[in-house]
Amino acid sequence: MSAPTPNGFQRLLQSLVRQEGPGKSRNSKIFMALLIAALIAYPFLPFVNNYWIDVAFFVGIYVLLGLSLNIILGEVGLFNLGHAAFYAIGAYTTAILYTQLKVPILLLLPLSALIAGGFAYIVTSPIIHLRGDYLCIVTIGIGEIIRITALNNPFDLTKGANGITGVGNPDFGLFAIQSPTQFYYYIWVIIALVIIGLINLQKSRVGRAWNYIREDEIAAEASGINVRHYKLLAFVIGTALAGVAGNIYGSKMMIVSPSNFTFMESCLIFVIVLLGGLGSIPGNLLGAAIIVVFPEVFRQFASYRLLFFGAALVAMMVFRPGGILPRKRERAGFRGLGIARLPEDENAFLQAALNAAPGATPGVQPPQPTEDDGELGRRIVLETQRITMQFGGLMAVNQFDLKVRKGQITALIGPNGAGKTTLFNVITGIYHPYSGKVLFMGEDITPLKPHRIIAKGIARTFQNIRLFPSLTCIENVMSGPHCHAHHGVLPALFHFAGQQKEERAILEAAARRLHQAGLWEYRNELARNLPYGKQKMLEIARALASDPQLLILDEPSSGLNDKETEELMEFLTRLVHEGFTILLIEHDMNVVMGISDRVTVMDMGSKIAEDLPQNIYNNPKVIEAYLGKEE
Repeated sequence: MSAPTPNGFQRLLQSLVRQEGPGKSRNSKIFMALLIAALIAYPFLPFVNNYWIDVAFFVGIYVLLGLSLNIILGEVGLFNLGHAAFYAIGAYTTAILYTQLKVPILLLLPLSALIAGGFAYIVTSPIIHLRGDYLCIVTIGIGEIIRITALNNPFDLTKGANGITGVGNPDFGLFAIQSPTQFYYYIWVIIALVIIGLINLQKSRVGRAWNYIREDEIAAEASGINVRHYKLLAFVIGTALAGVAGNIYGSKMMIVSPSNFTFMESCLIFVIVLLGGLGSIPGNLLGAAIIVVFPEVFRQFASYRLLFFGAALVAMMVFRPGGILPRKRERAGFRGLGIARLPEDENAFLQAALNAAPGATPGVQPPQPTEDDGELGRRIVLETQRITMQFGGLMAVNQFDLKVRKGQITALIGPNGAGKTTLFNVITGIYHPYSGKVLFMGEDITPLKPHRIIAKGIARTFQNIRLFPSLTCIENVMSGPHCHAHHGVLPALFHFAGQQKEERAILEAAARRLHQAGLWEYRNELARNLPYGKQKMLEIARALASDPQLLILDEPSSGLNDKETEELMEFLTRLVHEGFTILLIEHDMNVVMGISDRVTVMDMGSKIAEDLPQNIYNNPKVIEAYLGKEE
């Protein structure tokens, strides 16, 4: 849906919020040039003295802290209310190693980041599976443990409540950073480098993986994302940046004490991210400026600042829950994906992507008759052997055997509560069975997690649609090829040529599948804005983008009208002709009878029939399962 035409200033602001790549608009470039010029000229303005230069320095400190927490909270959605602990670790690392061993401050800058990030990895590895308020409470505890430890002066290292004095300044050899103006430029140059790196990460598969996890962990795992790995990665990178902020703070103040790293400090950093906008770099800049400058301008009301910030947060949650400057994905379009040398015409890109892969999907071969199964002359793609799944005393799946043959549509039907979705969850690794095996292409995949199963070649949709609603349609489908890509953080930070090539391949695969599903025109629309039927097709397009050998669909026609159901049947038939194998759960018998090659019937967790569709239709046991037995 198109928004009202904004005025000139709004367009400049929106251009910054979009955080686009090499094809930035002229307005965005002008705005950025003006902002950089203002930051450079700020110390030399006639009304700016050393006091206000120091204020700008502390805005920089909180910008760095806000950006560091934004990776954890804004990108991945993990609640961390103990962030000041890692800020403290960076500061104390600098203070202790400088005063005890005279290690140069500049050398301690990366060392503080490494120690803060390493400590985060150690303490968060056991608790990274926690969600919401549980994780929040644990991080509060971590923050208090660090503060109390520093207060108790272990091994006479932290000097207790008095803190460590005599911390040195950064020394570049030719000159040392000592004056307020020098520290001002020092921190803002570091912030500029950090922002460039974070923007590059946001536009890479790493940044998208973080966002997928924030939106829906189960869907992210089923799309090939190692959720635990990417959560830990976000914590390590975010806390490492907090350690950098601690190093700069300690070298500026020349003293480090526990009173600077309280729970209230963590709350202020939290407010910066929420006030500015989750995932928004410009929002973090604005949020930090508000947090630091407001108490200075209204110093006579400084004792009420927390009351003001609390009221501001309540107002934001009610009237603008996305923050003051939220990240606008749908307005950025392809420009926001950060892939170099994309054509201005997105339709031209689509045509090039379609021409690059005519007629078939890479990795998917047309079905060939084999001698593996003499009955139908088709190789068995998936087989379950006596799968049993129970929840306490409830037997959801009972010694279930299923065979899915290559190049066919196999339907799994049965009344509600029969255990069909539970079986799908076992096949795709969401549940691990009580007993039995799942074999895919002859390999036992029973112990594998969902992100490894999709990499093997099994993709799925869900009974209740699990999209990434706050991401665009093209970003949703780009999660499909994630499991086949390999470039990580460093290639993303520096835009290596191989990483850019891989990103373009991911985008091409997503564009092809989005077009195949008839959703290309909605590519830059948020997934939550699509009608229900198109959301169903978007979920299928996402699964197809992984180039699976087996496509598992859980009630794909549920909620569709008659016309949409007919289009779905035609679409699935075309997929089989393309070379896909499909296993589906379906309640619409017109769909089952119209497109299925084999039908398996499940009731009360057990298989009661398996045959051709026309034979299943008149099977007495099937009729009894659905309609009951006469008295």
